Amino acid sequence: MTGHAILSACGANRWLHCTPSARLEETLPDNKSEHAAAGTLAHSIGELKLRRQFVEPITPRTFKARLKKLQEDPLYDPEMDSCTDTYLDYVSQVALQYPSTPHVAVEKKLRFSDYVPDGFGTGDCVVIHGSNLHIIDYKHGKGVPVSAYENPQMMLYALGAVLEYGLLFPVDTVHVAIVQPRVSQEPSEWQLPLTDLLAWGESIKPIA
Repeated sequence: MTGHAILSACGANRWLHCTPSARLEETLPDNKSEHAAAGTLAHSIGELKLRRQFVEPITPRTFKARLKKLQEDPLYDPEMDSCTDTYLDYVSQVALQYPSTPHVAVEKKLRFSDYVPDGFGTGDCVVIHGSNLHIIDYKHGKGVPVSAYENPQMMLYALGAVLEYGLLFPVDTVHVAIVQPRVSQEPSEWQLPLTDLLAWGESIKPIA
């Protein structure tokens, strides 16, 4: 899966209220600011830590080598390590609350095209155990706090996860969390029944 979705999850709050904005944005150059590039680097560090913990067991030597390579980026700041440690700690707390090992996916490509034409995005972390689905997002920004409550980006990711895993796991409760350490040490959390999520998905079809 390559490229960017025209109706992307990260832009959902905008295009749900002004659908033509997505087509307008498509004509604009894809210029990344330094802040965005730094956020991408922090995400990469967080991804490495989560993959080591939950997905891809690697030796301490290999982990240090991969981390060092990321730390050699000119945009690296030591704060990225403390922030991504907070992110790792939160995901670990979610996973450890269950009596057995949950399914954990990191930087998972999620399609929600059943609800949004050609819609897809990348979920930072998906944790599933039994009937519980967790969608966890890491944000490195320190300006504006981002709430998980009724967050359309996260709800689209959740729809994509249900489409991806619904046949394997009997999900009935969706937990949404946004970890934004540079704003607050306490993640923003929200949960809703799967039925409410699916109803919301149906409600946006005419808009999309």
